[in-house]
Amino acid sequence: MYKTLFNINIYHSYFLDEGERTFFELNGGNNGITPLTDEEKKRLEEQYDISKFLSIQPTKETKKSLKNYRLLLRNHKKGIRVVSETLEVIAEEGNQEVNRYSPIITLSDSLTLTFYLKVDHPYFENFSNIIEKKEQQLYYLSNKSSSTINLFETISEIKKWSLFLISDNETRKLLHQLESEKEFDTITPNLVTIANIEASELDVIESKIINAIPLNEEEQKVIDTINSFVKRIKNSGVIGIVQIQISGDNNTNLTEEVLVKNEQTQLFDVPKQCLLEEFPQFAICIENRSTFWRYTKKSENLVMTTSEEKPLTLNGRVEIDKQDVSPQPQDDYYFPNPTPESIKKESQDYYSEVFI
Repeated sequence: MYKTLFNINIYHSYFLDEGERTFFELNGGNNGITPLTDEEKKRLEEQYDISKFLSIQPTKETKKSLKNYRLLLRNHKKGIRVVSETLEVIAEEGNQEVNRYSPIITLSDSLTLTFYLKVDHPYFENFSNIIEKKEQQLYYLSNKSSSTINLFETISEIKKWSLFLISDNETRKLLHQLESEKEFDTITPNLVTIANIEASELDVIESKIINAIPLNEEEQKVIDTINSFVKRIKNSGVIGIVQIQISGDNNTNLTEEVLVKNEQTQLFDVPKQCLLEEFPQFAICIENRSTFWRYTKKSENLVMTTSEEKPLTLNGRVEIDKQDVSPQPQDDYYFPNPTPESIKKESQDYYSEVFI
């Protein structure tokens, strides 16, 4: 029988908030706005479907691992679930016999499953609070600790997507590692690939960059090659990478060793790898972008801009009155909420353009 090994839920505030009423209180408190009721949240969650904007794609090596370890990948409306083919075993808890589930094929502690997070929406960058595509950085979600990333933990609190942005040099090293693993498993290696660059060579170059030491011509070629690869990956729609290892850090292990019943002696003395009684759930929320809303009435040569940034949401409405914009008009106007299609960046601020 198949049992859940772990589950990943990826939420997005653009699809879950209603105007200024937030589904999650990611920034602490609701600023006096009436919170969504449980019934409203349930309705929004039932309508939510991650496939409208994002796909979670296993790497070629992960597809091979899933097959070899008798694991299956299941997509659902919030993300993905990985299930394991298991055997039922009997363990003891509090002097009572309980059913536990052991993978048919023992899962190595070092087994790591890797997934690309790829955007499937033309205006995703407009309504999402993410780094721009032109930047050489990715978001990295892993249950293994690193000095450069936040740990992707299985906790009840929903983490913010923005916490998992890694630097450009960590992005290069991560993609180089993934390409090297792919080439290692390839029967006919690709002669033109960043995997041909030695990891030790890349470490030396990255150390020079961090310490502001000039690169020589060959080193610059190496960085230019990897940067071009990062750009190609990002232009394909990839915004992040998820890596989940069987043996995680900070209580994010996916399995545990349990003493189960020996059918011959009836004693509970057989060590067995088992799935957790409650399967681990990883969850994260991509924040919606807030912009200044700029209203243009061409017939009167009038341009009015909100004094504060307002959130972009698919549902609900943010009420805008004439005192919310500058210059404040003499007459009353209806200020529609903008759609995500038309956004401009000026200096470091984003503006949503609306013609009225």
